[in-house]
Amino acid sequence: MKRTPALSILVAPLLLGATGCNASSSITTSSAPHVHEWGDWERDEEGHWRYCLTCGKDEYGEHEGGLCDVCACFRVLALGFLEGGDGAHGDFAKECNDFFPRIGKKEGFLYDFSTDFGLVNEDNLANYDALMFLNNYPYSNEQRQAFQNYMENGGGWIGFHVSAFTTESSSWDWYFNTFLGSGNFRTNTWNPTPELLKAESLTHPALAHVPETFMSSPNEWYGWEKDLRENEDIDILLSLDDSTFPVGDRKGEIWYNESGEDYYPVAWANRNYNMVYMNMGHNLMPYNDFAKTSKTFSKEHMNQFVLDALKAVARRD
Repeated sequence: MKRTPALSILVAPLLLGATGCNASSSITTSSAPHVHEWGDWERDEEGHWRYCLTCGKDEYGEHEGGLCDVCACFRVLALGFLEGGDGAHGDFAKECNDFFPRIGKKEGFLYDFSTDFGLVNEDNLANYDALMFLNNYPYSNEQRQAFQNYMENGGGWIGFHVSAFTTESSSWDWYFNTFLGSGNFRTNTWNPTPELLKAESLTHPALAHVPETFMSSPNEWYGWEKDLRENEDIDILLSLDDSTFPVGDRKGEIWYNESGEDYYPVAWANRNYNMVYMNMGHNLMPYNDFAKTSKTFSKEHMNQFVLDALKAVARRD
């Protein structure tokens, strides 16, 4: 039985026995009766284990690679569509469903995906440390209220790209105007292009391991109705660097910054909630043949930013 871990992570302590993964307990008592005081879970590809800090006894459970509910350090639910909407938006969700399980296995978190926003309810959200909206958001009043309650009670959230898109922000005032703070969609660039991004809030944990500027993967960039710099609740994390203009490459849908005063935030947090929104999530995909020519998760620093943002909203370091 292997006892040298490939990865050591923290989970909430259990008072009695392991659960999940067909875990079996090898607990025995010391010469003096006591309640076991368990150390942190440790894991490798074969199983997970922990030791009593008082008597040194252990409990162990096996699993076939990957992670399980016992040894994962947090759990995230991603929601969005795969088919039926904008092709590039659906393709981004498919890319997430490859990227996050792979990186989750390495980093120690579980990733669940569903197209069903009916899972945004109080009972189900209690099972997750964080939510991700990949390319959509809840539409029913019940789902919207459950999400608001989740966030107001310390839940974690990451939203990508079109999860902030609206031209009728009054339809969900709390989400678009209070929570995101951006209001209505105002403008966009085309075609999707890679751009130089500038880190704005170097104290935020999402930016702990990236340089001051770094290149993004190709993306369709959005501009917003409201100036987020004027909102004291908003902590802007990334913006388009001045040197990267013009942005876009199709006539009529190119952003210029000839005056040097235009400003486009592309990732931010709301200090009143445990959240990060990032505009990335639209690969370069011509709509005549849907031939994908880029990947969002193709840049090392971008990937690190996404991972650190996820850890931050899940309250893990």
